[in-house]
Amino acid sequence: MPKIHAQEAQNSESLKNNNMNWFKKISETIKGSEDFSDIKSSTLRDILNGNILKKKFIQKHYALFILVAFLAFIYIDNRFYCETQVSHEVKLKQQLKDIKYESLTISAQLTTLSRRTYVMNFINEKGLNLKESPYAPVIITEPDPEKDQELLLQKKEEQEATKKIENDTTIVEEYIIN
Repeated sequence: MPKIHAQEAQNSESLKNNNMNWFKKISETIKGSEDFSDIKSSTLRDILNGNILKKKFIQKHYALFILVAFLAFIYIDNRFYCETQVSHEVKLKQQLKDIKYESLTISAQLTTLSRRTYVMNFINEKGLNLKESPYAPVIITEPDPEKDQELLLQKKEEQEATKKIENDTTIVEEYIIN
């Protein structure tokens, strides 16, 4: 077991060294190029005058700079769009919350106004000669011929079943008596 861990440690160190060597080679190549040394010799005056744009390194990489600028604009635009969407969502949630509370308030008021005691007090205050009905309310429905037929059939079946039971009981009673 210890040998395996030691080998893994050596492999990881050699991998790090290879990566570092590769990075060093690239950085030395960039530092050693004429184009990069030309940029290193630029001053603040060259940057302000725009002369830095005439340097070979910059001219070679115009496409890259344009791509980076384009991606930066897209990133900024996307972030702005997302922020506006989030703020719109927050506003809508707040409106929904307000509407729910308003609905609850209206529902509570309607419940209060439709209570029997409130209605009776309101009628008494207005001096109307209305009295409460002693009968329960009845729902009036339109006659349905199909339902009427079904009800008649059920009544007939119940009557037949009742007669059958009565006949059976009389037969049993007669048999017991004899």
